[in-house]
Amino acid sequence: MENQVWMYRHDGIQTGRPFGFDVDGSDWLWEGCGHNRLTGHNLRTAETVRIPVPDMAGRSVVQVIAWEDRLLLTLGDLPYYLVFDPARRTCERRQIPGARPIVWYGLKTPCGKVLLFERSESGVLVLDGPMAEPRVVDCPFEGQLAGGWCVEDLVYSPVTEPSRMIRFDPGEERFVDERPGPYPEAALSGHLMHRGLLYAWDVAKGRILPLDPVRGRWEEAIPAPDHGRVYGFMGGGFGFRGRAYICLSTYMHPSRLDPKTGRIVIPDGPLTIDGEPPRFLDRFLVFDPNTGTFDYLVAPEQPDGVPLLCYHWTDGERFAITGTTIPYAQPGKPGKAFGSWIVLQSEPAAQEPGFGNPDTAFDRDAHLNRYRRTYGAERSLFLPHLPWTPPIVNMEGPATDYPPGKEAELIRRAARTDRSEYLGHLAETITEGAASDAEAVKAVAGYVNRALYYNPVQIPDTQDPVAILEGHDARCGQGVAVTVAILEALGIPTRTVGLSHHVVAEATYDDGDHIVDALFFGANQPHKAGRVLSVAELKADVYFADGFAQECFAYDPELLESEDGFWILGYVFGIWGSEPYYSYYLGADKAHPPTFPLPLPAQRIGGREVRLNWARSIKMGGGMIEYDVRVFPERACREEVMSETTGDTSVVWRVPEANRMYFVEVRAVDDHRKRNPDTWYPAARSNFVLVPDDQYGWYGLM
Repeated sequence: MENQVWMYRHDGIQTGRPFGFDVDGSDWLWEGCGHNRLTGHNLRTAETVRIPVPDMAGRSVVQVIAWEDRLLLTLGDLPYYLVFDPARRTCERRQIPGARPIVWYGLKTPCGKVLLFERSESGVLVLDGPMAEPRVVDCPFEGQLAGGWCVEDLVYSPVTEPSRMIRFDPGEERFVDERPGPYPEAALSGHLMHRGLLYAWDVAKGRILPLDPVRGRWEEAIPAPDHGRVYGFMGGGFGFRGRAYICLSTYMHPSRLDPKTGRIVIPDGPLTIDGEPPRFLDRFLVFDPNTGTFDYLVAPEQPDGVPLLCYHWTDGERFAITGTTIPYAQPGKPGKAFGSWIVLQSEPAAQEPGFGNPDTAFDRDAHLNRYRRTYGAERSLFLPHLPWTPPIVNMEGPATDYPPGKEAELIRRAARTDRSEYLGHLAETITEGAASDAEAVKAVAGYVNRALYYNPVQIPDTQDPVAILEGHDARCGQGVAVTVAILEALGIPTRTVGLSHHVVAEATYDDGDHIVDALFFGANQPHKAGRVLSVAELKADVYFADGFAQECFAYDPELLESEDGFWILGYVFGIWGSEPYYSYYLGADKAHPPTFPLPLPAQRIGGREVRLNWARSIKMGGGMIEYDVRVFPERACREEVMSETTGDTSVVWRVPEANRMYFVEVRAVDDHRKRNPDTWYPAARSNFVLVPDDQYGWYGLM
């Protein structure tokens, strides 16, 4: 049986176990993901919203009930429920009668009322409207009312010890009767009405139990496959187009709540089928009563963890299931942390928008700040990429090249974008004022360099230029894809040229070919006498390009570190010096520049003499390293007051003037200058002020 679903993963919404949700008249799915928070996902557009709700008192919402233009939020053992207005973002508390009420779940009835099930004293609260005062109807039968299902005009509520079905008439607001369960030990959940039979299931015994509600007779039990091996618990479920969809868990006992404490009763002995902490599964069991067969509805596999499918909703025409992910603690083994919110839909979000006109005023600094020491401590510090970088033996945490939900959204929305209009508008905007093809290509290269971050760690798996531009993270091939797409929109002939472990674009203008390596060089492509060279010309003078700035690989160290301060390793880029000179890509022997000479504080020697210090640089493969030291009296670093080259990691300098700030640049240089005297090296910068040694404060001086 086919069970096609569309999954929307929201990496920006991290949540623990989700609870009950509902969908309002505008197709907003509302769920409480986390404490003091209400989260929405639109079934038509895949748009999300997060709303803080302080009235939750640090709790999670157990169930959301969308009713008219309000949301009812149940909060477990708090003495009130909330009525939330999503349009105004306002919230009201509604007290629950009783000494210590416990309300987890509620139910909308065909007669227009809402029932809330009170578990501590066992009864129902009847509401005529979202703001109406609840009327209490006590249950005259033994057992704890936790929830129920609408079956025609009645509500069926299963209770245990012994197994029974209590029936309630919401129209007359009275309990009708109680009927025995199929077995005294049965704990019933879920339901499907099909051809006059009500199908429930025994949560911990792995069997479907058909009931003839008219005659009150239970039919022969139907054993469910894989019980005790794949799953131990059959939880809530729903009926959809003649089939039952059943939530599954590794837990293997009926769920019981202590009405005095409001907490789940934990039985003695093993709790789960696998000995691990209880968790929902990545699938629902699907039962077809017409054929008596079973199948699974399985969530799409995720590269960084295991999806958990939990609660559900249906209006008869559509269904939705929400859940979360458990990130891997080790490859293939889920850990204990929770992750991204996921929504499965039986229909796609058909109105999810494409991208509008691109942002030509992209805030690059803000984008980079999202990567500074933000790589989570729970994530793997090693990113493998077969066959070049196989996993190490002590892999810990999920290892992904890009947030999977964000990547999927970029690709989906790019596919809905009018690519011709998008790229045409972008090309026209960024080349406005260009008087020639040469100027236009220069403008494009400069824009691509600013708009795309040569991300050393995280890149999406796509070559779609729209998706790449909207994500702003790229490597060389993706930078070329964007460059070529924009230049083609301008009608400038362009091609892709493969180099050694690299790829570039080459544009044809002014009767010749010219390199366009936007991610490396931006608007300042390798040129002689004002003319940008071709790839062939650069290969003929193979070290010439090493004289042009390669700031794309001079990463701020915090961009290469996790939030707990460790390097991210594997199929990634590293610190300056870990990648070769550009000449290698053009065919020269592989050679690496020295690493960055990290600045250290200056030291007082006496009088006006100070020692300028920096850390020792190293060079892959070894070789001579010297340090080019320069001091400036102004922040722009234009007018030198000292310049020296040394093989040591410090120099002594006499400060011309006390109480003046001086600016220091140190470059680690090597013998590559013999191949190109103008070889470019990044500068390590520091500054200090020579003040009296007893002056309070920090002055870059020790």
